[in-house]
Amino acid sequence: MNHTLIGHSKSYISWKQRAVAFMASLFVFAGVFFMVDTKEVKAAEVALSEKAVTMAPATTKTLKLNGAVAKKVKWSSNNKKVATVNKKGKVTARTKGTAKIKAAYNKKKYTCTVNVVYMTGTTSDGMRYKDAKGSFGHSGRWYKKNVNGKTYYYTSTDGSAIYFKATGSKYVDVSFMAQVAAAIPYFAYSVDGGKMKRQSVTKNRLNLGNAKTHYVRLVIDAMSEKEDRWAGEAGIGIGNITPVSSDGAVAAVKPENATIAFYGDSITQGIRVLNSKLTPAGASATNSFAWYCAAQLDLVPYYAGFGGSGIIQPGSFNNCINAILSNTAHRKAESYDADVIVIEHGTNDVYTYGEAFISEYKKVLNLLHQKHPKAKILAMIPFTQIHAEEIRAAAAAHPKWCTVVETSSWHLSYTDGLHPNKSGAKKAGLKLAKKVASVRKVTLY
Repeated sequence: MNHTLIGHSKSYISWKQRAVAFMASLFVFAGVFFMVDTKEVKAAEVALSEKAVTMAPATTKTLKLNGAVAKKVKWSSNNKKVATVNKKGKVTARTKGTAKIKAAYNKKKYTCTVNVVYMTGTTSDGMRYKDAKGSFGHSGRWYKKNVNGKTYYYTSTDGSAIYFKATGSKYVDVSFMAQVAAAIPYFAYSVDGGKMKRQSVTKNRLNLGNAKTHYVRLVIDAMSEKEDRWAGEAGIGIGNITPVSSDGAVAAVKPENATIAFYGDSITQGIRVLNSKLTPAGASATNSFAWYCAAQLDLVPYYAGFGGSGIIQPGSFNNCINAILSNTAHRKAESYDADVIVIEHGTNDVYTYGEAFISEYKKVLNLLHQKHPKAKILAMIPFTQIHAEEIRAAAAAHPKWCTVVETSSWHLSYTDGLHPNKSGAKKAGLKLAKKVASVRKVTLY
């Protein structure tokens, strides 16, 4: 019996020993676990997401101070003319140069160098743009004019255009200055090469759609044919382009595409292309045959179209030679490079025929060739077919650089029997584009 008890006692002791050992191991494990859990963890490293960035004017980029509490970061720029930054780290590039963007946090400062440089961009209408100095670039017949102590870029010609890039604002305001007497002019604009929107210069706010970066092309679309553009310098001036948002920025761009110049009358100008009204409400440079032709070829149109004018007839401006030489009676025309020149004249020259007309037409051809020796010149036969033989005779003297454009088979539609309507202008533009493409020896898609 005692023997039995002794055996049970040994078994009990053995169990207790095992239990103690197990509990001791738990304490050891817990101790190790506790030591690891309470070990000091190294603080997350604080650093800027970018130490140096390259940007184009009128673009944005957001910087982050990683490892920091965003609300406690204070952002600043040492050169706000070049680039600014808002309280969330969004950097807006404004003009060419260098700026230091600093993020202050926990008594330390972190710096990102922003280099703003000129770059290029392409829009859906085939225009290739390069960044430029200022708030807008331009093409066409512009000159600087001082009005009431302020300097404007000024034009007396429908079809003259400006170009700019905007970011950070859904809307921008254009400061127009119209010196007109007959009627309120219209302008048209496109965003990123999209469809042209047309509105009166009294409504100077442009809707860009959103606050992202956009390329804008703005065209003086229609002024009255009755304005005194020659001696009186009736026309439209443009001062500044201003984003509505305080975070917005505007920068100049200029097209790199080649230029096609159009010297003509009211048909080139786009008179009565929208309807039969002989006012800006019925006219549109961006619906003229010249516009459609240039668009097909991805060329920049240069307009010198004035109602009633001709090779000899002055019309609402002056004759073709004076249009080549001068912007107005008081200002010489700015020089420019042309790849192609189209002459659409003769319809209004109803008082001069034969050798007298041929002689004057040759003077126009020779002057244009002198100013643009590398350009191909196309002499269009008027849609009425007036002076067809004389124009062919004048062009025949220069077969290497002058080509006649026959129009008798085009069968256009008109608003008044003389001025093509939108459909007629588009058809004429497409047919002319094919001719221009063949002369330039390029494929028209």
